[in-house]
Amino acid sequence: MTPVSMTSPTIFVVDDDDDLRDSVVTLLHAAGYAVRGFVDAEDFASKYEKGQRGCLLLDVRMPRTGGLELYQELLTQDKRLPVIFMTAHANVEMAVNAMKSGAIEFLEKPFTASRLMDLVSRALEIDATWRAGESRFERLDTAIQELSATDVETLDLILLGESNKAMAAKLFISERAIELRRQRLMRRLSVQSLAELLELTITHRVLTEIRQLNRISSSGRH
Repeated sequence: MTPVSMTSPTIFVVDDDDDLRDSVVTLLHAAGYAVRGFVDAEDFASKYEKGQRGCLLLDVRMPRTGGLELYQELLTQDKRLPVIFMTAHANVEMAVNAMKSGAIEFLEKPFTASRLMDLVSRALEIDATWRAGESRFERLDTAIQELSATDVETLDLILLGESNKAMAAKLFISERAIELRRQRLMRRLSVQSLAELLELTITHRVLTEIRQLNRISSSGRH
C-alpha cells in the first residue's frame, strides 16, 4: 500500500466487517478523500504513525481489542485523532463511554452516505483546528524554553504586574536595566507590546496545563 503523506489528511477506517469496511473505503475514496482500511485494532496500531492528519472511523466491537480500548491506548501514546465510533449494537452505556474517550460522534449502523460524509467533514475540520493549536503551542514552547534565566526572572515579575521601578528595587538594578531586559525579552518572543507579551505567555501556561490534564485524564481512563 502506498504510504500516506504526513501532510495529507487521511480517513482511517477500522472494522472487522470486510463488506462494510470496503464499502465505506470505496465511498470515501470516490468522494475524493485519502482513505486507508484496517481489518482490526492491531493492524491499525502497528501502521499508524503519530502526527498523521485525518480522522478515525472506528468499530466499537472487534475481536481481541475493541474500538474503545484502541482509542484509549492511542490517547495514552499522545496519538490524537478525532474519532467517529461505529456500531450495530448501540446502548446508552457504550455511547457514554465513547464520548468520554473523545469521540466526536457515535454512529449507529446502518448509516446513510450523507450522514457519514457530514461527520467526516466535521471530524477533519476538528483535526485541522487541533493541529493548528498544537503547532502554536510548539512554537510558543520552543521560544519560552530558549529564554535565559534572566529573561525568565524578568517575565515572572512582569506577570506579577510589577512596575519597572518595583522590579528594579527587587533586583537591585536600575530602571534602565529593567527596560533593556523588557526589550530583549520582547525581541526574543517576537512581540511588539506588553499586552501581546502577556497574552502570549498566559496562553502558553494555559495550554501547558491543559496538555498535562489531558495526559492525566488519558492515563486514568486507561
